[in-house]
Amino acid sequence: MRTLRTAIMGSMMVLPGLVLGLLIWYMAGRPEGEPWETLICNGIPLASIFMGLYFGWQTGEEYSATYEG
Repeated sequence: MRTLRTAIMGSMMVLPGLVLGLLIWYMAGRPEGEPWETLICNGIPLASIFMGLYFGWQTGEEYSATYEG
């Protein structure tokens, strides 16, 4: 259950990451240079997904087999 919760939260962070990346790309003046475009278009959505995965894993402790509550 914890893994499913983590996967769902990580997949739900795709859309906000893409929107945030698009806004930052537009505010940065639509750069076409390789390092900036790659960082904005790939780095921001990936960071958003990994943050969602991390948050889903950390908040899913009650579903863990080692939970002692």
